[in-house]
Amino acid sequence: MPSPTAVQAQIKQLAKEMRACQSHILKSYEKISSKISKTGDKKLKKRVADEVDIVKEKFQKIAKKVSLVENSVAENNSLLEWKQQDLQVQAEELKLSHQKILEKNTELEQQTESLLDQTDYLYEANQTITQMHEEVRRQKTEIEEKSRELEALNQEKNNLIGIVAHDLKSPLNQITGLASIIKLTNASMDRETVHCIDMIEKSATRLNEMINKILDVESIEAKKLNLTIEKVNLSKVMADLAERYLLNARQKQVEIFCTLEPNVFAELDKGYTEQVFENILSNALKFSPAYRSVYVKLQHQDGRAIAEIKDEGPGLNEEDKKKLFGKYQKLSAKPTGNETSTGLGLSIVKKFVEAMHGDIWCESMEGNGASFFVRFSTSQR
Repeated sequence: MPSPTAVQAQIKQLAKEMRACQSHILKSYEKISSKISKTGDKKLKKRVADEVDIVKEKFQKIAKKVSLVENSVAENNSLLEWKQQDLQVQAEELKLSHQKILEKNTELEQQTESLLDQTDYLYEANQTITQMHEEVRRQKTEIEEKSRELEALNQEKNNLIGIVAHDLKSPLNQITGLASIIKLTNASMDRETVHCIDMIEKSATRLNEMINKILDVESIEAKKLNLTIEKVNLSKVMADLAERYLLNARQKQVEIFCTLEPNVFAELDKGYTEQVFENILSNALKFSPAYRSVYVKLQHQDGRAIAEIKDEGPGLNEEDKKKLFGKYQKLSAKPTGNETSTGLGLSIVKKFVEAMHGDIWCESMEGNGASFFVRFSTSQR
């Protein structure tokens, strides 16, 4: 099928040829009319003129129709060209859309692959987590079993310590008593023998004190500490304590200075309170070199009693501070008078203080002595 442009060109050519034919016919009519005029035949001339007019009229009608067809074809051709352009635009858009669809499809394929990878990863992670949960449950069961075993062993240990400690106290008391009897009944003993008996008494007393401290620790850990809470005059307790230790201090040529605010009361167990401050003061003297001082202070501040016992001994380094209140801990600082230590004193002190709802801490710099602070809530007199 010819294109609209070709059809339009053919119609134009046809119109051109028709006009040329019309012109040729008109020229032929003029020649014929001239010849007829010469013959003088008017009827023939009129007849030819009428025929020519009919031909001219037909040519005019045909020319109009050709012109209409030409215009119509031109319009259709323009419309077709516009439609072709529109179709080309649509084709370009479809091409772009197709390209986008391809890109989107590629992207979706990549996302699908990624999702499949993630699904595999999540499945593996879920399997791992499930295995971890199983392992945690197994370990928890093992820990609970071990905990029960340790509790049972700890109870057996506490029972054994209690039995051994109490069984040891009886022969120790006998040793102490026998040593006293020997000293009383043998006045003529030489100095070396008396010294040996004194050493026996001191060793037995020391061993007895160690056993008592072990029993105190085990009682605290077993939560069997029986407190007798009463209103205690801390000022009097610390004054009496300083007086009792004056002889020990003089033997080491150490001075004790007291600065005690009077009538400071607190709700405490008196026996344990005395043990707390006795232990701290004895430590202060134990680690004080000769010709130094120990300071005992007590003051009431913001509804609390704050006691401080300060020495001028070697002080504590950072490592010693970390293990200061631990059980069976040995510090780098050594006593100055060859005294010995079980390493239980301050651990017991801390437990006693906390059992009476108090606080204890130490402030010290190596080479500058140590200050121990104990703080209790006070009560009205």
